[in-house]
Amino acid sequence: MRAIMAERSVAEGVVPDPTAARLCSGLAELVAEAGREKAELALWNRTLSQHSADAFANLDLCVFEDIRLQGAGVEVLVTLESKLNSLNWSRLVVEQVLEDVRAIIDASAFWSPHYALRLESVDDDACRKFHKDRTDIRLITTYRGAGTQWVDIASSESEPLIQDLATFDIGAFLGRRDGRAQRVFHRSPPIQSSDLSRLVLVLDIERPGWVSHSLKGAVQRIT
Repeated sequence: MRAIMAERSVAEGVVPDPTAARLCSGLAELVAEAGREKAELALWNRTLSQHSADAFANLDLCVFEDIRLQGAGVEVLVTLESKLNSLNWSRLVVEQVLEDVRAIIDASAFWSPHYALRLESVDDDACRKFHKDRTDIRLITTYRGAGTQWVDIASSESEPLIQDLATFDIGAFLGRRDGRAQRVFHRSPPIQSSDLSRLVLVLDIERPGWVSHSLKGAVQRIT
């Protein structure tokens, strides 16, 4: 397996190898593309209004307690809405998070999956090594701060590029698969040396029966 030799961000506008990552134009397409498993990563490069971006940037996360939920889609969404409404957050923030989660659940509901959601404030280098999770499909978006980094270790580059999801981009990462070459790995961006904090949404979609076709054991790391 190739080592990651350099930290370089891919140039803006570069189109990834479609066997590794595919670009999408919305959440419904993103979820459908992830479910087809033709590539290990589906990406939606999106932007929010300046008002929404400012609302996320101005959040006070000092007393925020991470939200962790599991269950069926309706259960997760109802509980998330209740928890978000109890916070002293801008309505723009609350409505955007709910809109994202609702759209993901609506687009994937026909699979009758189990969902695991985390909305977390991150101020350290957690998950600092490139890895692939032991889950079915993991969707990640960063609402505040630097986005998730990913790398294609099977690219033609002599030193694989470290690529960044921008703030508000959404990535759908395939988890580990038995009998399939693993090429796309991701990590949290290094921020511990700064005073920055991130607000990150992670939503796992676990379709019925996926475990029997997945590798058992710990998360797979490469560096």
